[in-house]
Amino acid sequence: MRILVVTECFWPDIYAVNDIVEKLVQKGHKVTVLTGLPDYTTTEIPPEYRHGKNRHQNYKGADVYRVQTIARHHGPIWRSLSYLSFVVAGWMRAKTQDWKHTLVWGKEIDDADFDVIYVWEVSPVTMAVPAIALKKRYKKPLFLYCMDIWPECVKAMSIKEGTLPYKLIHWWTKRIYRQCDHIAVSSKPFFQYMEEKNGISRDKMSYLPQYADGGLLELDTHKNPSDHTDFLFIGNIGKAQNLDCLMNAMTVFKGRNDVTLHMIGGGSEFENIKKMADDLGISDIVTFYGPKPFKEAVAYYNKADACVLTLDGTTHIGDTLPGKLQTYMAAGKTILAAANGAAMEVINESGCGKCVAAGDAAAYGQALLDFVDYKEKYADCGDKARKYFRENFMEDQHFEELERLLSKMTQ
Repeated sequence: MRILVVTECFWPDIYAVNDIVEKLVQKGHKVTVLTGLPDYTTTEIPPEYRHGKNRHQNYKGADVYRVQTIARHHGPIWRSLSYLSFVVAGWMRAKTQDWKHTLVWGKEIDDADFDVIYVWEVSPVTMAVPAIALKKRYKKPLFLYCMDIWPECVKAMSIKEGTLPYKLIHWWTKRIYRQCDHIAVSSKPFFQYMEEKNGISRDKMSYLPQYADGGLLELDTHKNPSDHTDFLFIGNIGKAQNLDCLMNAMTVFKGRNDVTLHMIGGGSEFENIKKMADDLGISDIVTFYGPKPFKEAVAYYNKADACVLTLDGTTHIGDTLPGKLQTYMAAGKTILAAANGAAMEVINESGCGKCVAAGDAAAYGQALLDFVDYKEKYADCGDKARKYFRENFMEDQHFEELERLLSKMTQ
């Protein structure tokens, strides 16, 4: 197939969509990408992308076109401007560029044109606006892969339900979702939310969980025996992750020197969480490494006794099945979590660890203590995690279903 991918988030920033694009190309599909400028890691546009540079690139065989966007910097105002800049610039490019003739699917009229539009949708959902313009202009089917549910996600930006901004965003969100021909959701609880809040019928949706690198299944990630307990967090450090809960839970080890929490990742809350660790007096047992490429991050699994995960439980955002959960499972690690929804369901079903209610720092602290004091109870959790992963989250399963859905739409 000839697939036109629309995503505000893309390489060289570290996102799962990078791997999806690469794998689609490897499977013989011809892929073109419409995206913005990278700014996630540094919150600024890198020098090599300023002043109109690198607006047309090749990534692993995919044709990449970039539009001018405003850097996200820090704070909700800058982030909102960044989001809106992609909406405007992406819409204009969708309307004016010749998308039937790109390098990967030919310049000749008889050997050009694309089959389907694929939107990789994390926040914000507005990144689908250029895709809708492309759908209308070229009369092509629009597929949206939903990993963040809107308007629920705006609550993480302190926009309360019932306020005028929330109502306006909700109105816009419904229009966006309803103009998609098919929506695949990454978490089962999203079905009910999308149906009740946005009026999307079940027959217009499919379940397509994220996948993790199956190569982790073959790695020996057992930590060498030690009296020291190491917890590992890898992923985005934002409001939705509710890492306040994790920091508060870690205070049960305050003053001890036999426990360390390793934090790999960056995000909008990185500095706040780092300051919180200082304020709580646990900076000596919490180490922040910043974002790391996947290949470097993998090495930290060998240092970990267990992986930790927290999600916000005050909104439906916490119902998501975060990609880091699958990665933890593929690495064969015990998982200790404070989460609701799909994450709690998977952890309980698989028996790969322990999950308490989202936001319950006291219960979470006790769960962490229990692991440290009674590791033998969790000895087979890693094997159970890998077994469940093989049955549910393999890469081949994801792409087989994705290709089936896209192919059906093109027909």
